[in-house]
Amino acid sequence: MREFSLIPDRVQEGLSDWLDVDAQQLSARLNEWVARPLALGVAGARSGLFLAESIPLLALQRVLGGGYQVSKPPPADAREAVLREVRALAQRDAEHFARGLYPVSLLAPTSSARQHVTRYLRLLADSVRVAARKRARKPREFRGEATRLAEELPDYYRRNFHFQTDGYLSEASADLYEHQVEILFRGLADAMRRSVIPPLKAHFDNSRGRGLRFLELGAGCGTASRFVAHAFPDANITCLDLSHPYLNTARRRLADCSRVAFLQGDATDLDLRDERFDAVYSVFLFHELPLAQRRRALAEARRVLKPGGIHVLVDSLQEGDVPALDWALEEFPREFHEPYFRNYVRTPLEALIADAGFESPQTSTHFLSKTVVATR
Repeated sequence: MREFSLIPDRVQEGLSDWLDVDAQQLSARLNEWVARPLALGVAGARSGLFLAESIPLLALQRVLGGGYQVSKPPPADAREAVLREVRALAQRDAEHFARGLYPVSLLAPTSSARQHVTRYLRLLADSVRVAARKRARKPREFRGEATRLAEELPDYYRRNFHFQTDGYLSEASADLYEHQVEILFRGLADAMRRSVIPPLKAHFDNSRGRGLRFLELGAGCGTASRFVAHAFPDANITCLDLSHPYLNTARRRLADCSRVAFLQGDATDLDLRDERFDAVYSVFLFHELPLAQRRRALAEARRVLKPGGIHVLVDSLQEGDVPALDWALEEFPREFHEPYFRNYVRTPLEALIADAGFESPQTSTHFLSKTVVATR
């Protein structure tokens, strides 16, 4: 994996000699000065882009009858709370780039402008099928190969989560999924996903990951593990997911990450030996699991962790985490097919993690997400 600095090495060396200062300290300071405004600029551009893309998509959904009306108005402080949380997330994300916790390579776009536009047009076209599925309330509608794959998987997984075509069981779905999520979160989904990195960096003394083994549960298209692989270029990472098509997509997207392996499997029944990994993490997995499966996944995560290992769980906010945003948590499952979400928001992760035998769970919030960190 190629690493790069915002300031060319020769420029840094020349400035270091001229100013008679330590080259490493100068490099860190120069990158800090440039990385923070660059990260904030990228965040603003992404938010503007995906907000603009959401407008025709929502309008089309309303015309097709697949939209919904808010059941009750948000509380008076909701708008202020959203803006406050968005600003805090963007500033925290930029600070982590400035401090070097996140490599600046993660700010680079992962697809060309042409690929982005083509994918968005496909997403608009697919919204016709999504709207029809919403109107008919058909959460178990699969086509072709996705039908066969669904028969091999647990019943709770055989659903069109978010009413998306083929659920998580086709590469066409995988190609659109991340784009849809960014539109939903107005370009801030990646910033929330990256909150998995700081606890790992703190636990492993800001190392590059040499000799460490990480496991991601419910890796999907591999976005979170791409972030972790760039932050820990010497770590060995295993991406596990139930979906073959999504893992195939992850394998393509992480082709430059030579230390990442891919494994089709169930987070609630891992075919892995005890005490194998130094860290286990998941990003936006647990809100899509029934309560019993949440408990099993936590038990399995603890089983495969080494003593002293770290478990980092990034997922949706839960009731009471940010009271002014509880309204959004109530509305979310009405718009999207999320059958386990209401139970999820009312069953604190911290209690489940403690029940599973983890120690010292610590929680932080990041806009519409929370990060829970615990050790074995």
